[in-house]
Formats: sequence, C-alpha cells, structure tokens
Amino acid sequence: MKQFLSILLASTFFSVPAVVAQVTSPVPTIDLEKESIFNADEILYDQSSDTVTASGNVEIVQGNRVLKADRVIYNVNADTVQAQGNIVLLEPSGDVLFADKVTLSNELKTGAIQQIRILFTDQSRLAASSAVKESETTTIMNRAVYSTCQLCEDDPDAPPLWQLKSAKVVHDQQDQTITYKDTVLEFYGVPVFYTPYFSHPDPTVKRKSGFLAPSVFESSYLGYGATLPYYYVIDEDKDMTITPMVTSKEGVQLASEYRQAFETGDMTLDASLTYVDERTSDNVKTGDQEFQGHIRGIGEFEFRPDWVWGFDFFATSNDTYLDKYDISNEDTLTSTAYVQGLRGRNYTRFSAIGFQGLEEEDDSGETPFIPGWLEYAYVSEPNKYGARYNVNLDGLMLIRTAGQDTNRLSASAGWHLPYITPSGQTIALDASMRGDAYYARDQLDDPFDPTSDTDNNFSGRVIPALSLRWSYPFVRAAGNMRQTIEPIVEAVWSESLGSKDTPNEDSLSFEFDDTNLFGFNRSAGLDQVEEGARLNYGVNFGFYGADGGYTSLLVGQSLYENNDTGFSEGSGLENQLSDYVARLEIHPNEYFSYTQRVRIDEDDLSLARHELDLRVGSQFNWVSLGYLNLKDDQSAIGIESRHEIYAAGRVKMTDYWSSYGGYRRDLENNNSIDAVLGFEYLDECFGFAFEAKREFTRDRDIEPETKFSVKIRLLPFN
Repeated sequence: MKQFLSILLASTFFSVPAVVAQVTSPVPTIDLEKESIFNADEILYDQSSDTVTASGNVEIVQGNRVLKADRVIYNVNADTVQAQGNIVLLEPSGDVLFADKVTLSNELKTGAIQQIRILFTDQSRLAASSAVKESETTTIMNRAVYSTCQLCEDDPDAPPLWQLKSAKVVHDQQDQTITYKDTVLEFYGVPVFYTPYFSHPDPTVKRKSGFLAPSVFESSYLGYGATLPYYYVIDEDKDMTITPMVTSKEGVQLASEYRQAFETGDMTLDASLTYVDERTSDNVKTGDQEFQGHIRGIGEFEFRPDWVWGFDFFATSNDTYLDKYDISNEDTLTSTAYVQGLRGRNYTRFSAIGFQGLEEEDDSGETPFIPGWLEYAYVSEPNKYGARYNVNLDGLMLIRTAGQDTNRLSASAGWHLPYITPSGQTIALDASMRGDAYYARDQLDDPFDPTSDTDNNFSGRVIPALSLRWSYPFVRAAGNMRQTIEPIVEAVWSESLGSKDTPNEDSLSFEFDDTNLFGFNRSAGLDQVEEGARLNYGVNFGFYGADGGYTSLLVGQSLYENNDTGFSEGSGLENQLSDYVARLEIHPNEYFSYTQRVRIDEDDLSLARHELDLRVGSQFNWVSLGYLNLKDDQSAIGIESRHEIYAAGRVKMTDYWSSYGGYRRDLENNNSIDAVLGFEYLDECFGFAFEAKREFTRDRDIEPETKFSVKIRLLPFN
C-alpha cells in the first residue's frame, strides 16, 4: 500500500513513523532547515546505519525542486540523498535533469551526478558523462554535448544536424550563461570548427550581449564582403547593435542601431559611416577619398497625458549611398520634429519639416524647408438633430535658399447635417467657409517661365463651398449572401473669391481616382482649389458572405457646369464630363485578394490609368502579381508616367525548405528593373538563407549590379 508523508515542521526535513518489519525502535527526527513532501511505495528506516530507504515511485518535493527516482537512500549522518534508477530532477528554472545515479546534499542543491542529461526550457538539450553541482546555481559537466536539434525519429542514435562537443561545460544560473572549454562544432557528426572558449546565454535570458548571425555576400559594386553584427545590452531599457561590414572593393563600413525605452516613450537611432574613393556621376574615380554615411532616427514621448513630442529624421551624405549599401530605396528623405496634442475633440500639431531629394534632377536650392507648420482641428459633438460643426486653422512657413518662399495662413469653419429618411435614403448637407492669406517672396510673374521676373506679393481669397450628397442603399439577402446596390449623387459648389495667383506648394501633383471621386476638394493640400458647380455620381455594388468574404465594385464620374474646369490636360477632369473611375475588389477569403483600379478616358474609352494587384495563397505559400500603367500625359500633372509589371511569391517546399522570388519589368522601355531569388532553410536549431539579387538600372555612379548573399543561423545563438 502506497504511503504518503507530509511533514510541515520548523527545522524538520521529514519525520518518518516506523514502517518496517524488522525495526521496532522509534524513528529519529531528521533535522534540516526546510519542510518537505515525501512520497514512496515503501519506506524503511535502518537505525544501525541511520539511513532511510524509500523504494518505488519515490518523489521528494524540497522547496521548488522535485526529485523522482526508483530508489532513494537518505543518510542522516552524512546529510546526503542518493537516488538510483529513472532519476528526474526538476529545477526551479524549469530545466529538467535526467540521470542514472545522483548523490545530493544541502537540500538537493549540491552533489554529483552520473550520466546527466538536461532538457532546457527552450527544448535544447545537454548531455554529459558526469557532473558536479557545486552550488544551487552552478553545475560543472565533463565530456558534454549540446544541441538544439531534435533527434531523428527513425534513427535516434544518429548525430543531430549540429552539436557542440566540449571537454568541460559550466552552467552558471546566477549569471545565466553556459560556458564551454575546448569545444568542437560538428555538422552531421563531422567536425568543422574548434574554439578553446565559447559561451552563450542560457534559455532563461531574453536579452544578452553577443555576436549575431554573420553573413557573406558577393556584389558587383562592393566585391566580396562579410558582416558580423554584435548585439550589446547596455541596460534594461537600452541596447544597440554594431555591424561592421568588410568588402574587397570599398573597404570597411561601420553601421550601428541604438534603441532605448523611457517611461514616457521610446526612440530608435541608426547610422553608418565609410571612407571610400570619391567618384563622379559617371562612376569615375577622382583620386580623392571621402566619408559617406547616413543617419536616421524615430522617437515619440509623452510630456502630458494628452500631449506628445517626437521626431523622425533621415539624411545621407550622398544621393546614391543608400542604394549602394541596401539601406533604403527612397527617392526623397523627409525629416520631421513635432509637438502634437489630442484633447477631447481638439487636435493640435506644430511641426518643422525638411527634405532631401536624391534624384539627379533635384536642386537643393529649390528644395523647400518648413521651419514651422501649425495645424488645428476641432469637431463638435452632434446636436439633437445630428448636426455638427468643425473649425480648422493652418499656418505654414516655407523657405528655400534659391526660389520662392511662402507664408500661408488659413482658417475655415464647416457645418455637417446628416439625415436618414424612413425609407433608408441617406442625405448629407455640408457647408463651409475658408479664408486664405499668402505672402510670397521671389514669386515668379509667370510660374511656367523660370526666367521671368520675381516679386514679393500679398494675396488672399475666400472660399465658400456647399454640397448635398444623396445615396440609397438597396440590400437583398440571397441565402448566406447579402447583395447591395447603392447609387450615390453629390452636388458640389465652391468658388475662390479674391486673388487667382496664390502660390501652389502642396498641390503640385494630382491624381483623379476612386478615392477622391466625392468631396469638396480633390487636391491633397490647401493651395489648389476646385471651383465651380459639379455633380459627382456613382454606383457601389457589393456582395458580402457570412464568413466575411466580399466583392465590391464602384463606378463613377463627374459632370461640370462648363468646360473650364481649371484642371490640367491629362488629369481626367479637364473636360466637362470627366473620365470614368472604377475600383473592383474581390476578397472571398483569406487566401485570395484581387484589387483593380482604372480610369477610363471619357472620349474614346481607352485606359488612362490601370492598376491591379492579385495575391493568392496562405502565409507560407503565396504568389502576388501587379500591373501599373500611367499614360505619358500624367507627367503634365506632376506624376511620372509608368508602365510596369511585377511578380513575387513564396513556396514552402518541405517542412523546413522554402523559396521566394520577385521580378519587376518596365514595359514602356521594355527592360527589366530588378529581380530577386532566394532559398531558406529553417528548423528548430538551424537556419540557412541564400539570396541572389539583380538591379538592372543605372543611377549615376551605381552600375547595374548582381549580388549574392549567404546567411547562417545556429539557434539559439542568433
């Protein structure tokens, strides 16, 4: 019969009543400093040797430690516990120790272990021929093997994919490190690397300083190269990564990323620097050398419950530097510093903005800088009729080192009244009044002639606007599907009263599509104003499934009171009847999505704009196709004409192998833009990635480039 003893006595380990056949004298109290729970099928006390022997399903719970074995012998005089057979020791950290023979003392904290095997909390494993627990937190193991790889189910005796064999291993739980002496790294049992010393964090560590996964590559521009990042934990709230890159053609680049969290926010900074040969735009060396690099940062901090301040900056020393080192493919870098408040229904933002153009035609003197931009918005609570009003203020200061400087002050007030008829028709009435005041320095008399005279001008205008929007959604249920048809008609009138030659800084490019079919003003900014009376109309079709899938189609057009719409040729709004715009979205489930946007010329029904995106597949297996066609006349409204197609995809070939790729082609000039092909292997203990990338275009000193890169990961080391 199983016997269970639970003793809760101060200064007592266990006090066992006589459960023996031969011994009849009372069992002495064993004096230790901590209470225990003791289970066994049979417990015998031998008074002559002063030992307690427990057999069969033995379990000792000592504080946060649990020892299980087939047989346990406790020697009272020596204060030792000797366990034999199917030994399992569960540590407070969650690690599980298996052994053939264990002799422990000091409340199971110290002792010797034969044929030890450890299963860590991250499922990694360590085995050794013998071990000594020097203290509660330090274990020294001899002739040890460590790996995070699972053993082969068909052949458990086969060596894992990789393993570390070491003459001596020290696990310091207090320092949270595992240290190896005289260590060999093996792949499939074949030695490939030796090191006299090596250490890594134990599985309880979330952040630990050390080297990350290295990578090697071959590039047409940089030559052969390698990176070896080092992750440095500075404190609990801050860390950084330092990444040196060594290349055969361009020397050494040093990059770093710094991260810090504060009680009120966080920030991230990254930068890089290199010293290379100076080159002309034709990629010819001048004979001199120069420093090149970049700096970037982002952060936001709360200084009151409803107020934050932040920054987002990005700058580089050379136009092509970011492309050369695969840091970014941005054409324009934007840097912003701001203070922002959101209190109730009030929004306030004050910001300063700088730009850096990286295109060959960009002129730094004509690039604007905004030292101050104030934005304020307020929306009232709806009254009992549902009506609400809004107030907006905007103050902008824009300067250039060469060219026009602009100061703008704008204020507007609006009123919105929604109404739903008993039959389900929705009607919305909007009215607004806006006033703009400008002061421009060095403004061209003819904005289309850069050689014309310049002058300093005050200008202003008042812009009243009215709109009435009507829609009537019809809904029909067909099984699990809901079908909707919603005609929409919007009558809009707005007029710019006052100066007609106000500066235009924020509405230089314009695009007419489904996103701005309806509304007061189709321009992105405030400087360009849509004038006159017009009628915007369209139809929304929808099909919605019970599981969340849907298909929708929007088709619409605008009608102006006359042919003088004020929009440029190629905008799609230059005639009394605008081009048609449409958007089709098909999302039946999470594995398929299709979006198509078109602008159809009203005269000949040709496609003035055509854009589509298709994605099919799951998270691990997917293919994506895209197509974009912007007609040549789009350049007249500040949008570069483009005609290209792209394809990308990823395939999980096996449980651990996957491949990915992408390709983009310029159909207008009939040449390739870029392509990438990669293969990845990732299991519970090892990762490998190979990537080939080709850039077909030339940008000044950047020639078309082919790059091959390899990255290897040994988990959990990186």
